[in-house]
Amino acid sequence: MKFDKSILLAALENAIKHDGKANANAVLGAILSKEPSLKKNIEKLRKDINDIVNNINNLTTEEQEIQFDNLGGEITEKKEEERKLPELKNVKGKVNTRIAPEPSKYLHVGHALIFIINSYYAYRYKGNCILRLEDTNPDKASKEYVDSIIEDLKWLRVKYDKVVFCSDNMDIYYKYAEVLVKKSRAFVCFCSRDIIKNLRSKKIRCECAKKSASDNLKEWKNMLNGKYKPEQANLRLVGKIDSDNAVLRDPSIFRISNTQHYSKGKKYIVWPLYDFENSIEDSIENITHVIRSKEFELRAELQNLIKDYLKLKKQEVIEIGRFNISGAITQGREIRELIESGKVSGWDDPQLVTIKALRRRGFVPEAFHELAKEVGLSKSETNIDVRILESISRRLIDKKVNRYFFVENPKKIKIKNAPKLNAQVPLHPEGNKGIRKFSTTDEFYVQDNLKKGQTYRFMHLFNFKDNKFISKELDRNLDAKLIHWIPANDNFVKVEIVMDDGSKLNGIAESSVRNLKVDDIVQFERFAFCRLDKKSKDKLVFYFAHK
Repeated sequence: MKFDKSILLAALENAIKHDGKANANAVLGAILSKEPSLKKNIEKLRKDINDIVNNINNLTTEEQEIQFDNLGGEITEKKEEERKLPELKNVKGKVNTRIAPEPSKYLHVGHALIFIINSYYAYRYKGNCILRLEDTNPDKASKEYVDSIIEDLKWLRVKYDKVVFCSDNMDIYYKYAEVLVKKSRAFVCFCSRDIIKNLRSKKIRCECAKKSASDNLKEWKNMLNGKYKPEQANLRLVGKIDSDNAVLRDPSIFRISNTQHYSKGKKYIVWPLYDFENSIEDSIENITHVIRSKEFELRAELQNLIKDYLKLKKQEVIEIGRFNISGAITQGREIRELIESGKVSGWDDPQLVTIKALRRRGFVPEAFHELAKEVGLSKSETNIDVRILESISRRLIDKKVNRYFFVENPKKIKIKNAPKLNAQVPLHPEGNKGIRKFSTTDEFYVQDNLKKGQTYRFMHLFNFKDNKFISKELDRNLDAKLIHWIPANDNFVKVEIVMDDGSKLNGIAESSVRNLKVDDIVQFERFAFCRLDKKSKDKLVFYFAHK
């Protein structure tokens, strides 16, 4: 067919741009945009494209690039406009936002995205972003998680102006609580948890709410002075007991806990609950915009009620769809159980989607920022497949990282009549990052099972068949299968690769990898991108990042 070469070039270019997998419809569109007259024979064109795409997708990316070059192809780079998050509505002046994690677990992808979005808008509108550590649950908060959050945000390159610890504002919370009690907007309740639950479900206010403001103030001070045990007394808001929104039905706003706080010790025993703490903090920190998951939607009405009672400033609340990580465990409780059972090694286990785990695997922080722009402010729940993040990360690092050979379960072979060569192999396909040098004999390590009658080409070296040397030059007429190799006389390195399912691969890597530093990311050709995690004289341990 007259346009076979055009189809081949279009299909190869599409494959190279999309990690080795061409899309037939995209190729069809590219061909028709150049030759609209081909529409009259569309069915035949579609069949030709499908045949070519199927053949190309069975090649390695290296083979695709070689074939593309041989045909004289040039990648047409479409200049992309920088992706941005949408403009905010009703903005008057600066935008002040907050990043508000509870330090009770390690951050995962969903946290990263919402934190990046909050930080982005603060600086886009020349405002401030506060990192607010909501550490007023002594049963869960710990310094370990505080340190981890700060470390993760630094690695993610999420900007903020100052750090606020909610536990530093306990006296402020107590002051506002006392205002509510004096105004008969809050009362001390002695009902059991089951009774409270039952009455709230029936929209009935308990007898405790009938006490006078002076009696409640006295009991509130008794709570603060340690007269009552945990669950013996709570401070509850006089909400809207008949509301269809159950959150408004006289919720608890303070509880007693004798657990020692990680930084305050035993100084406080009465602690604010989430809605009260948030209402106060957002107001006193002069937050203008709250961007958060829709799972908090029902709580917004309660928080606004608290602000109304206390005459506090309200915020513009933007609720977006929850970020769900497909097929991943993100609940802290479940991850702790996996760690305790030995099913995962820790919070940075490669089977998890915590920031620590993905960082250890070799994901780059820019990938999280790109993904945040992609998911945006959608109000629909977003199911995020980690493979999307992998694709973004791969695109970002592909042109930067060096290539090396890794041979899993190596087998030594001998190539008859193989020339002794001083080979120079590029560190990167674009050839601008230097070279790796190899001195070869006739013995090599490979991982492929070589088939009789099949022609092979050692990447960047020579062609052979049935373990006999054929030629050095690249010759596409040989239809040679491209494989990687390590010379048997190379001072190779033992390598272990920890995969994303927790399994381990063992093999050898070329001696050049001895120069790598921990945290370096590389591509093992024909295998995957990996990050160097540990280095010793005897072995290098890498973590699999992505294909």
